[in-house]
Amino acid sequence: MRDARMTRALRRTFDRTACVFRPLSDGTERAVYADIPCALSRSALTSAPSVGAEGAALVESRYALSLYTMPEIWLRLGDRVTVSDKSGRVYHARASDSVRYPSHCVTVVEISYVGAPGGTQQSGSAGERRSSEMSELSAAAGSEGYAACSDDGQVSRETGKEGQA
Repeated sequence: MRDARMTRALRRTFDRTACVFRPLSDGTERAVYADIPCALSRSALTSAPSVGAEGAALVESRYALSLYTMPEIWLRLGDRVTVSDKSGRVYHARASDSVRYPSHCVTVVEISYVGAPGGTQQSGSAGERRSSEMSELSAAAGSEGYAACSDDGQVSRETGKEGQA
């Protein structure tokens, strides 16, 4: 019962959504999760890049954050992740392997770029656009669901609520 209470409490902090893309051996990638509820948190002390000389270009800044998801969502090392917040910011990152707990899952992600929405998700060496045709289930209908793709491309709808699928 304690894990269920913890899960409900953590779920209330999920103020962002994430999409996860898994690299394939042929150089392309496939969507494994779309619009999953999540939260981001600082996982390590980060600092701004320093400038070597006046007028010199800044080095690329990368930093790590912790990505919190429901326990049934776990990522693999190298997965590409985009996390969107309500202000319109989109964090682009690569994932570590997730650590799974009964109430939640934690994944360290290395943020490589923070931008605004509006661009297209591109994958593969030819730059083709991929769409998994997945979306978050209606919150207006009381759902806290998300969708995921299986290895064969089938869409699985999950409620995000314990004991339901």
